[in-house]
Amino acid sequence: MVGGKIVVTCLFMGLVQAVRADAILDERLVKAIEKVFPGTSVTSVSSGPLAGLHEVILGPSVLYISEDGRFLVRGDVFDLSSLENVTKSRRAQARVDAFLEMGVENMIEFAPKHSQAIRHLYVYTDIDCGYCRKMHLEIEQLNDAGIAVRYLAYPRAGIGSESYDKAVSVWCSSNPQKALTVAKSGNTIEPLSCENPVTKHYRMGEAMGLRGTPAVYLDDGNQIGGYVPAKELIKKLITNRS
Repeated sequence: MVGGKIVVTCLFMGLVQAVRADAILDERLVKAIEKVFPGTSVTSVSSGPLAGLHEVILGPSVLYISEDGRFLVRGDVFDLSSLENVTKSRRAQARVDAFLEMGVENMIEFAPKHSQAIRHLYVYTDIDCGYCRKMHLEIEQLNDAGIAVRYLAYPRAGIGSESYDKAVSVWCSSNPQKALTVAKSGNTIEPLSCENPVTKHYRMGEAMGLRGTPAVYLDDGNQIGGYVPAKELIKKLITNRS
């Protein structure tokens, strides 16, 4: 009986030491990453799909870092036995978590008026972007089909630009939906300033690797791409699903 207790105690101590070692390693890797990406927050560090590399969730992004913290890999990892992109699903989930953390209350949502939404789209938009305006003209078609659109701001000219100021004015409006529609129509809106999420939207878009707008994401975190005509989106999300 005593021998059994000793074995259990040794196993427990070994487990505790392993957990402590992993915690120390994770802390060291987090410091290495935050040194390269100042102002960012590491969501998690865990064992990766490749030996010697750890998976890092950095907001909506997935990275891989070597155990010594020297090498950082940004890109997709494929399992050649199944030809599966193992990074894709992890990145999609990271985006879902990032959108949830941002909060719908910090987005401008156009939802179906007479029914519950069947699907949700997260759309990074620039008020001065031509294809963003074209997509917005089709918002009613999407809503009528049961698709809600949740807008985040991504002024391509950057923080402090004229497009950025327009986005701030829209988000600070007492009626953001109306202000966004007016602004996307090319009309002038009242310049406003308040506490707003536009900079956070922009930083998150940068972390996601945005290169243009609109950038459209499904509610499962997968990216559709840029502008897609409403009829095609409805067919893809609703018609082919039923």
